Amino acid sequence: MKLNWGFGIFAFYTAFVVFILFLVFRSSQEQIDLVTDDYYQKELEYQDVIKKMDNATKLDSGLHYTINKMNVDLRFPPSHKKLNGNINVYRPSNKNFDKSFDIYVNENNEMTISMKDSPLGLYKMKVSWEVDSMGFYVEKDIYLTP
Repeated sequence: MKLNWGFGIFAFYTAFVVFILFLVFRSSQEQIDLVTDDYYQKELEYQDVIKKMDNATKLDSGLHYTINKMNVDLRFPPSHKKLNGNINVYRPSNKNFDKSFDIYVNENNEMTISMKDSPLGLYKMKVSWEVDSMGFYVEKDIYLTP
């Protein structure tokens, strides 16, 4: 059987179209997680977060944290005795490992977060608290290691 140029061009374009269709199919199957489900609404409210971040940077003694095995120890400023807020710890690569905690501090303004059921790796910790109707916000990267 003798092949001519027309058949070769047809075979090349057909293979190219099949390859592109395969890529479109595979990309539609890929899971893409946003940081939050209501991402665009949170973006509109971000000016409040900027104000809270500015308040947190003006503190003499800000938020300090240490990672001790699978626990994150937080120490809030000593002047913030009656504070309330929350802590969100999320894993950028998989939203199934996201955690949220209410802030409960002891008499030394310290709190411990247990991450024992979480896999090792990178997490982003967002701490938002309020004292006397003044908001504060700190965002830190934490890396859990064995």
